[in-house]
Amino acid sequence: MGKITMKDIAERLDISINAVSLALNSKAGVSEETRKQVLDVAEELGYLDKSPKFVKSFANKNICVIIKKYYFEDNTFYSKIMMGIGEESRRKGYDIITCLINETEESIPSCIESKKVCGIIVIGTIEDEYLVKLKNYKIPVVLVDHTSLLESTDSILTDNKLGSFNITKLLIEKGYKDIGFFGDLEYSLSIKERFFGYREAIKKFLKFNNFKEAEVFIEEQSVLYDVEQNIIDKNIEGIKERINRINKIPEAFVCSNDNAAIALITSLKELGYMVPKDIAVVGFDDIVLSSLIEPKLTTVRVEKDFMGRKAVDRLLWRIENKKDPDEKTILSVEVIERDSVGNKNI
Repeated sequence: MGKITMKDIAERLDISINAVSLALNSKAGVSEETRKQVLDVAEELGYLDKSPKFVKSFANKNICVIIKKYYFEDNTFYSKIMMGIGEESRRKGYDIITCLINETEESIPSCIESKKVCGIIVIGTIEDEYLVKLKNYKIPVVLVDHTSLLESTDSILTDNKLGSFNITKLLIEKGYKDIGFFGDLEYSLSIKERFFGYREAIKKFLKFNNFKEAEVFIEEQSVLYDVEQNIIDKNIEGIKERINRINKIPEAFVCSNDNAAIALITSLKELGYMVPKDIAVVGFDDIVLSSLIEPKLTTVRVEKDFMGRKAVDRLLWRIENKKDPDEKTILSVEVIERDSVGNKNI
């Protein structure tokens, strides 16, 4: 095919060349829907690459969402955040370009390299080195469910520490003393924060002589590593094997998220334990399944859709306020008590 012209775009959409010109130049006189159609066809036909002066018009309606493949496959938590991002973007007149990256990805999505987006939202953990590369393109970035300790960036976060602290406190108030943590600390920052909240509640409400004593107490009845892949794969045999390696089976488990809690409950049942009669289990996130399983799961409610919408709002604000300081927005959470916690005081 020869050189693409405005006439080719006009013929594809059955509109005038003048309308194409107005759309490409972001001028008044065409509807927002027509403008989007023109820009999309111009991109598809390769017109923008040959006429770079119109790239900014295309970029001004597109947001790039970056997410690692294994987070994208989590259809209970991160997919809800993505839905919130998609709905809010459409409401504000923007399109989403979703880019799935590998765990060890080093290359930057082409839509960012060619500056065909006006902003970037990253969902879940990414490495600091990758974040630095992204920010070198001078396109505003917002992180969701992650923050960087090295590279100051706008972030939308859940109050993981408080949620886990409060749900651990609930277990202690119900009379549980031997309480372990079940979750992989290497999977994400949010799981580290949830572990921190659990650990602070253990130290505050259960009396220990010193820090070391508390750490030993936690480690001997917790699963803190080498378990996330089993949770993702729903590998119950693998989880049972990890439980059998615990030095001391606790009276209750605080889990890193609901998927972990549901897999743990299934594994405990197969090992002959009754929940909550023998072992209480609590989760975090309040996914739909948590109220459908037996016993219904006590958990911490996270407003996942709202996180996504807040990320879009923050990004659009940042586009207009590039020089203002970065902010970390921490969204509140709520403990939802159901049947997976009994009461040892009775």
